[in-house]
Amino acid sequence: MPKPNGAQIRRRRQERGLTTAELAARVGFTNEGSMRNIENRNDSTAMIKLYRIARELGVAVEEIIAADDAEPSADGDPDHARLPAPSGDRR
Repeated sequence: MPKPNGAQIRRRRQERGLTTAELAARVGFTNEGSMRNIENRNDSTAMIKLYRIARELGVAVEEIIAADDAEPSADGDPDHARLPAPSGDRR
């Protein structure tokens, strides 16, 4: 599972005036502790959850993925890195 950029998620959440509990509920976590773990410890999480977090924050998922989890591009340019595809929506 990919690692999120917790600091970036926290910053974007705060910019939007959301609490961890509010974002957790919108994303589908059963408790806000999961959201805090992502923000504070960069806990790995399923791609689908990262896509949901990005959607709720109004950002591209690439903005909230830790740089070392993106697959290198064929040309070696880190700006062209690819992210793993989501495994499907499990709502």
